Amino acid sequence: MSGVSSDQLHKSTLSVYSNLMEHFNPGLQKLVALGNSYIKAFQALGVCSEAYFSAVAKMGDQALHTLSSRSLGDVLIQISETQRRLTAEMEGVFRWFQIEVLQAMEKNIKLDEEYIDGSRRVYELEVRNQAEALEKQLRRGTYRDSLENSEYMLYLRQSHQEILKEEERRYRFLAEKHCGLTQSLLFLINKVFIHTGHPTQ
Repeated sequence: MSGVSSDQLHKSTLSVYSNLMEHFNPGLQKLVALGNSYIKAFQALGVCSEAYFSAVAKMGDQALHTLSSRSLGDVLIQISETQRRLTAEMEGVFRWFQIEVLQAMEKNIKLDEEYIDGSRRVYELEVRNQAEALEKQLRRGTYRDSLENSEYMLYLRQSHQEILKEEERRYRFLAEKHCGLTQSLLFLINKVFIHTGHPTQ
């Protein structure tokens, strides 16, 4: 960000800190709460699914004992078994989601709030100290270099780059965790379709 004033750099850096504290971390907390509701909803679905497809299997078993519909009884039992396998696989995905995504996010929220708050306080204190030191040098006439090359500007630039990297790291963490979830679900869907002989497209 060459050509940017010290005031602009400082405001931009503080804005990223504020975004992380006021928007990103609260957003993560909301995702954890919604994710836990998502898991509970799936668990309720799993219970209903088990009851429903057990009843389908029972109907299939009845059909096996008829003269007209034995083959259809086999079909109904296979459907029930496939659905049970799918539910069991989904339970595995949701366990992974709870441990690897939700618990990881929840743990990171607390640690991150402390880290960002401390980092911001250190940054603001150092900016004040550097600005005061530069101002003293300018008043005494002992500072001969351009303001652009001052330690103060160098610190502002470095701090700005560092907080941008921190911000990106947090969004990358979020994206990577959810890519893992999506990949697991897609793998599961493909596995079920391959097992049942139906193409995915």
